[in-house]
Amino acid sequence: MTFRKPVAMLWTFLIFTGIGLFFALHQHLDDLIYNPGISLQSRLLYELSGAWGAMVMLPFLNWVAQRFPFSRSTVWRALGANLLAFPVYTLGHTAANDILRFTLAPLLGVPGVGPFNMLIQTSSEASNDTVYFGMLMATIYLVNHFIKTQGIETKLAEARLENLRLQLQPHFLFNTLNAISSVMYEDVRKADRMLSSLSDFLRAVLATSGVQAVPIDEELRIEQMYVDIMKTRLERNLHLGVRVGEGAGGALVPFMLLQPLLENSIRHGMGSERKSIDLDIDVTRRNGSTVIRVGDDGIGYTTTACDGIGLSNVRARLHYMYGEDATFAIEARSNGGTIATITLPFKEGALE
Repeated sequence: MTFRKPVAMLWTFLIFTGIGLFFALHQHLDDLIYNPGISLQSRLLYELSGAWGAMVMLPFLNWVAQRFPFSRSTVWRALGANLLAFPVYTLGHTAANDILRFTLAPLLGVPGVGPFNMLIQTSSEASNDTVYFGMLMATIYLVNHFIKTQGIETKLAEARLENLRLQLQPHFLFNTLNAISSVMYEDVRKADRMLSSLSDFLRAVLATSGVQAVPIDEELRIEQMYVDIMKTRLERNLHLGVRVGEGAGGALVPFMLLQPLLENSIRHGMGSERKSIDLDIDVTRRNGSTVIRVGDDGIGYTTTACDGIGLSNVRARLHYMYGEDATFAIEARSNGGTIATITLPFKEGALE
């Protein structure tokens, strides 16, 4: 937890001011019945100064919580540190109360607030500090634990995403290099073309190292390079048609998300006998979502087919990046072939 950022400081001030106002109004309602001689201004002075005095001590309490965290091996050390921190807190809180009340009393028109009166009032508040100190420290420990847990989960999710992203590259690279080695002694020019295309493809991939999302135009450019490599490697007639709808050109999509879908269409859509296949990618923007359809006119999709590495990778990346906000479905086309549909939140921007 940090109190140095302006937004955090503003929210902290508003929260403690709200607490002070709540207790002041609560006490004032009781005063209307039991102590009508005590004014609202007087209650505002004492309750707001008490809340703001506690707020002033928050950086110290946060330092104690961060310096002496609770764990199985440090529980006694943390308890000892909190016991020693309490008198420091109550002295600091009392001093802050005195200064605030002495300063604000003339502004609120509350008479009779002097050093002696403040000493009597604040000495009686020291016992209350035991409860408030415990509540504040428990809250700070819980918030720090939540922030730490969120940070660990974020790093874990990023590591999983990077691992999924890197799974695609060795898988594709191994297959392509294996194809090049099988033809290099039979057709040197073809092997040279494949190596050149592969170099261009890998150069584009390395340029986005560590990037999880890219603009759809960049994704489509890389996928076109992938199809060109596969065309040379398989000696089949592969045609990729692309259509990007109005307003969808700047959409960010997970990097190389479509490559496993194209590979799936080529491998399973062509079978062993077909010499050609038409692939198509359609990108549209609809109701705040980016909808991507990857289709082919191949032999079709069977519902009994199991997801391989590629399709499992697509599902996992969408889950880690978007959770329930993204969907993925693959099915047979009514007129033959297969179509995969991805729906994810529409976002614009540079590489992420």
